[in-house]
Amino acid sequence: MTAPPAGLGEASPFGARLRQWRRLRGLSQMHLAELAGSTARHISFLETGRSRPGREMALRLAEALDLHLRDRNELLQAAGFGPAYPQAAPDAAELQPFRSAIDRLLAAHEPFPALVLDRYARVVAANRAASLLFGADLIDANLLERYLTDPHLRQAVVNWPEVAWAALSRLRRQLRQAPLDERLRALVDRAEDAVCGLPPPPDTHTHSLVVCPWFRVGGTVIRTVTLTARFDTAVEITLDDLRIELIYPQDDTAEQFFRAAHQNPGSAHGIGPIDEPMTHA
Repeated sequence: MTAPPAGLGEASPFGARLRQWRRLRGLSQMHLAELAGSTARHISFLETGRSRPGREMALRLAEALDLHLRDRNELLQAAGFGPAYPQAAPDAAELQPFRSAIDRLLAAHEPFPALVLDRYARVVAANRAASLLFGADLIDANLLERYLTDPHLRQAVVNWPEVAWAALSRLRRQLRQAPLDERLRALVDRAEDAVCGLPPPPDTHTHSLVVCPWFRVGGTVIRTVTLTARFDTAVEITLDDLRIELIYPQDDTAEQFFRAAHQNPGSAHGIGPIDEPMTHA
């Protein structure tokens, strides 16, 4: 029996990571080969280390596996290549045009709240209306963790069970997309703890077309609608991670509340932080 050439047939970091992602995506070698324009034999050789991928093939496999940009970089690095997608610091000069666009959007959205969140729901930026609603300590706070663990905020959100279950559902979708992300997994665990004991919402016939928070401020219920904006074709990791939450009033009461707070911010009363329990409307 002829021995394999030296260096072939050995487990490789790329092969192990490729097999891991393929199984996480529930794909056979044949199906992955079809998606990547290759053959099942070649995929098998890549996974076992009998073949080494070129950079183009590694990128095609990352695309076929629908990996997040940071995971594509990791797959490339496992194959011995440099990253394909840059990750700049939030204050980097090359991101200035995009920061300016976001700042304009936040300002134009006044008098209604708007926030910029990163991949883990950390607040990166916010307009004045958002700070009035959620509290002055909003920047760098994790909004999702506040929703899930802050008892004051839980009491201030009238439809908190629906919001919590919706947050958990979104986190689970994110984790399915990036199952190796331990920070996302930790957020899912916190969300599951938060809804423990709460009956899940019904699958059909819900009273709302989109689950959005309704805030109780004093004795008034402020019903909102949230719309999310993103850079759809970002090829830079920091920009790809960002999402902008634009909060709109759902009725005249909410409209008047936000406009009054905008005109007289010194008298505005938001939902956080709160020292005394709020009375139920």
